[in-house]
Amino acid sequence: MRKEQIRNNLCLTSPYLSKGRRTPFLTSEELAEIVNLKNFYGFTLLEMLVVLVIVSLISTVLLEGFSYVLHLRSGFLVQLENGQKGVIQEHWFRSSIAGIVTDYQEGEDIFKGKERELSGLTLAALDSIAGAPTSFAWQLQYTDGTTRLNYQNSQGEIWEVAHWFGDEGYFQYRAVNGDWHNQWPPQLGLKTAQIPRLIVLHGKRRQTPFAWIVKLAEDDQTRIDYRLYE
Repeated sequence: MRKEQIRNNLCLTSPYLSKGRRTPFLTSEELAEIVNLKNFYGFTLLEMLVVLVIVSLISTVLLEGFSYVLHLRSGFLVQLENGQKGVIQEHWFRSSIAGIVTDYQEGEDIFKGKERELSGLTLAALDSIAGAPTSFAWQLQYTDGTTRLNYQNSQGEIWEVAHWFGDEGYFQYRAVNGDWHNQWPPQLGLKTAQIPRLIVLHGKRRQTPFAWIVKLAEDDQTRIDYRLYE
């Protein structure tokens, strides 16, 4: 009885039942086909869990890599912007200082320099046509824990060009003989050139100290006002 039941079950599972052949034993071709049919039904639960774990690990690695790339990109853009801004700030200062020229003997814009401020005439004002002598000034102003480098144009307008934390920053002036001074002219009543040979600004950019040294024109003699001889 038991053998008959097993034989019937095997025959029912055989795809050859439609052919009218009921045999208690299956051929090798039938067994192979039965195995292929069972495999056709898909993955097991364990296989699906393994695939999900692998996919989640790959996704985590990809997301971490993508976030790292975005962080590097944002940091690079910030550094690039700060670098370009610093180059522009330095160019504005250097060009206006290098363009300093002398004034007439009794002129209103004779060059004067202190530790925190300098003023005079320049051929490279930031808001005027290059080549025209224009009054200007650079100032270092400390307020609320921040030192600001300000530019003042001929109309008295003040523009903030740069700033850094802390009460640090000053100008220095070098004479023809190589001596450095904290003001210009070095001493009242002492006959010196109207403008120094070098001017240096000590300050900070991104909390890193810098020194912008600018060479002035060697023509440092007082301008002759030919209108007095007409």
